[in-house]
Amino acid sequence: MRSPADAVITRSVVIGRASRAGFIERALRAASLALVAFAIWRVVGAGAAGGTLRVRSSSLAHDVRSLESARDAALHVDVDAMPSPEDRDALAAVAHAGTRVTWSAATIPPLAAVAVRSREPGGPVRISVASTEKVAVSDGLAALDSVTAAGAAQGASLSVGAPSGAVAAGSGAARTPIGIPAGVALHPVLLIGHAGWEAKFAAAALEEQGWNVDERVFVAPTADVTQGAIGVIDTAHFSAIVALDTTLGAVGPSIVRFVREGGGLLLLADAANAPSIRAIAPARAGTKKTAALHAFDSADPVNAMPVYPLESPRGDIVRLTTRGATLTSAARREGAGRVLQIGFDETWRWRMQGGTDAAAAHRAWWSRMVGSIAATPIPAVDEAQSAEGAPLARLIGALGPATTVEPSASEPRRLPAWLFPLLIICLLAEWGSRRWRGAQ
Repeated sequence: MRSPADAVITRSVVIGRASRAGFIERALRAASLALVAFAIWRVVGAGAAGGTLRVRSSSLAHDVRSLESARDAALHVDVDAMPSPEDRDALAAVAHAGTRVTWSAATIPPLAAVAVRSREPGGPVRISVASTEKVAVSDGLAALDSVTAAGAAQGASLSVGAPSGAVAAGSGAARTPIGIPAGVALHPVLLIGHAGWEAKFAAAALEEQGWNVDERVFVAPTADVTQGAIGVIDTAHFSAIVALDTTLGAVGPSIVRFVREGGGLLLLADAANAPSIRAIAPARAGTKKTAALHAFDSADPVNAMPVYPLESPRGDIVRLTTRGATLTSAARREGAGRVLQIGFDETWRWRMQGGTDAAAAHRAWWSRMVGSIAATPIPAVDEAQSAEGAPLARLIGALGPATTVEPSASEPRRLPAWLFPLLIICLLAEWGSRRWRGAQ
């Protein structure tokens, strides 16, 4: 027979076990509720973030802020107008944040446009464009010029003079700002050679085109005439030197040093054969040949000039023009400078014997040749207008290639495989604990 003390002890043990079982059951119930809440959050959260949002690029400026804060798993952009650089960068940021961003466009042609400023007085601007459709170029005031689709497909260049304000090119729905290099200061040109028609009209052509020309022309073996203050021959005083022939006097070594320090040298006719500059010339001037044409009103008037063929060319030259199999002009780098060799002679005849526009064409030709080798500081570019050039290529670089099918949303977040078994274990453990406690 059990004593009262034993009964008390037994009852205390039972109460202690029941208390511990109740604590465990409450813990299991809380764990079950937490697992159910997690499952609900997972399902609801995946549904909210699992849709594909579709927008038009023309409305991105209005929608971009909401897109950045949205929880959509996928974003598709219908490109009906080329996005601005800012909107394109915002889309790229959304993609980097985890949202799948795709785009499609049916009417956006590839467009590329770049501008260079000629190293000539006034700094005329030349814009090169390429596209599969017609291209129109405009500045801040009005339309400047246009290129047909056939011309743009082959690549075309436009001379726009001095544009006002921001310059842009448009082709279909594609439009891009064009960076225009700033103008640079030009130093005078030094013209050297014997006195004659070539020296007279070469200097006139350059001066009429806006160049400041200093001259050193030789009228006799020991007598020369100078125009301008010819002191030290360096890039701080001259942008380019024009050697008309082999008569260079004592300045030959200074010319070589000038080129290697960054200056430009134009060698006309047989000037490349002057002993002092032969080492930096692109080629040797051969025997003078008469012109095949005798009239300057042809489509290519330089072919009416006699020419010194460029023979024994160096291995590092860039071949520029030929007359049949004869190399007539070439260029090369020497140190930090450039050397352009043109075999044509008696260019003054073009001005005197050409048609009504011969004088203007002669001036433009001389200015273009000198400008191609003139030493100038590196021009600055307006960064606000230079970031584009090829908008479709930049869009592909930022977001990937276009897709023709609207993408489905990214896979919804599935419930973890361990969630259901763990929930069943918690529920069964709580139920089993209650049954075991009730059986006692």
